[in-house]
Amino acid sequence: MAKVVIAGKAGCPYYARCELLGDKLARNLPDFKLHKIVKQNGEWEKWLKTTCNERGWSHMKSPIVWRELIDRGGKGVLIGGANEFQEYANGYYGMESELLSSDMLKISKENHKYKTELDEEDKEIKAQSKPLHVCITVASSPVCYAMVNAIAKGDVFGSKQEVALHLYDANDKTEMLEGFKMEAIDLAYGLLRDVTVETNVRKAFSNCSAIILMDEVIKKEEESKDAWYKRNSNLFSGYAKIINDVARKNVKVLLTGDGPVNFNVFMMIQNAPDIPRQNFAGLSRMLENHTKAVIAEKLKVNSSGVVNVIIWGNVSGEYYIDLENSQVHGYEGAVWGPPSFSLPTKEMIWDKQWIAKDFLELVTTRRATIEGEMKHGISMSKAAAISTMLSHWWSGSPSGQTFSLAVCSDGWYGVPAGLVYSFPVTMHPKGYWYVVQDIDLSDEVKERLKVAVQDLISEKEIMYPPPKPPTPSPGEVKVTIIDPKEEAAASEKEEEEKKVESGEEGNTTGTSDSAVEVDSSTEPKLETIVEEKGANDNVNGNAVGSNENEEKGDNSGQEAAPTEESTAE
Repeated sequence: MAKVVIAGKAGCPYYARCELLGDKLARNLPDFKLHKIVKQNGEWEKWLKTTCNERGWSHMKSPIVWRELIDRGGKGVLIGGANEFQEYANGYYGMESELLSSDMLKISKENHKYKTELDEEDKEIKAQSKPLHVCITVASSPVCYAMVNAIAKGDVFGSKQEVALHLYDANDKTEMLEGFKMEAIDLAYGLLRDVTVETNVRKAFSNCSAIILMDEVIKKEEESKDAWYKRNSNLFSGYAKIINDVARKNVKVLLTGDGPVNFNVFMMIQNAPDIPRQNFAGLSRMLENHTKAVIAEKLKVNSSGVVNVIIWGNVSGEYYIDLENSQVHGYEGAVWGPPSFSLPTKEMIWDKQWIAKDFLELVTTRRATIEGEMKHGISMSKAAAISTMLSHWWSGSPSGQTFSLAVCSDGWYGVPAGLVYSFPVTMHPKGYWYVVQDIDLSDEVKERLKVAVQDLISEKEIMYPPPKPPTPSPGEVKVTIIDPKEEAAASEKEEEEKKVESGEEGNTTGTSDSAVEVDSSTEPKLETIVEEKGANDNVNGNAVGSNENEEKGDNSGQEAAPTEESTAE
């Protein structure tokens, strides 16, 4: 399938001819998709120059026609101007324009008048509208492609909330995103007020109320963990500083990438002091949904019927899947009830051996299994996880259900304040999350939570290592040297006292005579030395200064005050 794009000035007669020919093709050919771009005379030159520079074309007149290969993700192919498009239509489809020059002029005048009226109307509507600005990074990702439809039709931010999308990616993705933008506009949803393609991150984050970060820092071969984490820190700390400067102060930021999610959220919080820390969160929903799917397959129920699964800890490291409070709806057993009726998940599974071994393995390998079957990365399920998470964050989560979210701890469940940890949460319709704090934890679960805490602390210490204990200066060290003869004598005396107490008095003399003798003529006598600051100038490096004082006749023993030269040295 190919989409043909016709762009031109509103008052151009040749654009009018191409437009009518394109309409004719679209009416008669089911696979022919047409997209029109009309610009006012004053903005045409700049727009054309920018478009041609980005795509590497050379075209200087109105109209310009090209094909977007949307089914293959290829580069757009330039067809040319009005004459080239007529040849293209005649050669491929056997159709040509029969429009006379006089008719072209009349239609072009009508087009210009209609475009002016449409721009004025659009300007008035936008002046009354206050769309929610939403930025998605790595917008060329299939996950973003699968998510935009839900955002545009109101499933994410509300059925009455208008949205302005900012699609941000690298420069080499611009052409693909321009096609993406056109398709998003073709959705014709009233809530989608604007779509912009951005390669400048400051412009992308500007005025945003929601930012979805899908960036992933790929770990290189033989790269150390510390080096990889520092590269993650550089990227997300930089993002945080820009968000702090240009985004709205109530912006909500959701990290959804495959890297160290908790660590990246933590680093962003440290570098965005003006944004409330509760407005940064990491996605736990994908792991939570994998867990629900594995249980649903085991019990042969719909995965939406498995609720209140909790992911504790580090989403991309040490985590614990808690099924103690999980419930199952819709199980076809002997006991039936209304839709609200549920049964404990662990009681319905029964198989403790499966929970301890097979269950965990199935959850951790589920993504790899899916991608192995499809021969490409997951996109639809991840887009759904992000969309439902944002929907709950904006409009509230279902009553009576808890979900998992990686957020900054305030000391809940013994997790140190400041660490980013995955907790059970509920969401309020006004856009707030609350950690569920009344869950009873067994000693085993508490120990598992501590393991995750230590894992997160070790990640934190890569960027914020703990302070080392201070090393005392040489003048403050106390050194005690004991004479070996005195030490031996003390040892003998202690043994003698023990024997006296035990009634072996006759052996004391023999013990004393058997002591090892030391030749005092060859062994210098070592005395106990206690070195205090300033007590021995030769030990603490002040010998030279002492000699100088003696030469000057200063017998006070005090150091001379440092001069300018000595300070400079």
